[in-house]
Amino acid sequence: MADTLPASVPPFVSVVVPALNCADDVDGFAAAMRAQTYPADRFEIIVVDNGSSDGTLERARAAGFVALLRAERGRTRALNTGISAARGDFILTTDLSCRAEPGWIRCIVDTFAAHPRAGCVGGEIKLLLTERNAVIDFQARSDYMSPLLALQRTRLPFMPFADGANASFRREVFESIGGFEERFVKAGDVEICYRMLVLTDYELVFNRGALMHEPGEPSLRALLHQRFRMGIGWNLMRMKYPALYALGARAPFDARRAWWSAREAACRTGTLLALNAGAVLGRSREAAIDADIRQLMSWAQWYGREHGRRWLERQGIRPEPIDRERLAAFIARPDPLAGRVTLVDSPTGA
Repeated sequence: MADTLPASVPPFVSVVVPALNCADDVDGFAAAMRAQTYPADRFEIIVVDNGSSDGTLERARAAGFVALLRAERGRTRALNTGISAARGDFILTTDLSCRAEPGWIRCIVDTFAAHPRAGCVGGEIKLLLTERNAVIDFQARSDYMSPLLALQRTRLPFMPFADGANASFRREVFESIGGFEERFVKAGDVEICYRMLVLTDYELVFNRGALMHEPGEPSLRALLHQRFRMGIGWNLMRMKYPALYALGARAPFDARRAWWSAREAACRTGTLLALNAGAVLGRSREAAIDADIRQLMSWAQWYGREHGRRWLERQGIRPEPIDRERLAAFIARPDPLAGRVTLVDSPTGA
């Protein structure tokens, strides 16, 4: 579409938003979209209701959005329904609970223009404060929402990925590798970024200027449930990319490695005890809380891996593995991610 338009006409953009029981978020999301600096006639908003019972579909339609229904549950299914209906050259994905900065769409479009090989642009995510408690404060102190932390994932099988609350794609990416993996009940945003990196030459570009605000997990239970589901997602990724995740498989038992692992665990436990003792005495309370929450998150994610494997088997959920030869060729590269992941800071993507 963009190739047939005058250079002065901005490309058309589709914002695709999966939604489940988010009626109360519609008005705030609509206000943020109306505030966008990108021309209003050059983007559409497609909300795909995933079987809500609170009137989300009707509220979205009343707000002037394209409102579709995908009653079959699953975020990735809703996304694919929206992508199929989208008219844009670029597909931007987020959630109704999120609030975009006014320059969000413009920044993403400019980033794609500045990086012709970018297949996906991942933006920054900051905590949207809707309430205050110890868990919310932990997320604020640790910058927990930021997808830029994924830039540290540079050792296979782990790779950077764009968070689904602020991930944008060229339409050609979906035409090349297909849509989101609908058998993924978690980690669909991770999987499609991996698939793009493995099967194409497209690049993943992060831009801090493409800023989105997202509410944090409101309670410790919700935060641990999120980490538990991330453990389930790990199992799905392992089934989809078996040769890749075999790189991180445990080697046969080694007494020396076991000793150092036990020593590291003992040190972590000692640190936790010291921090909590300090909190009781009125010192380092925040540090103790942060350490405790991180440890609980680690356990929840581990349990998600262990329980998730059996749960997926009972549910009969097993993604089709990616093409073995193409995955092997990707792994065999001296540095598979060389030149494929970029971070920029400018709001224009320059």
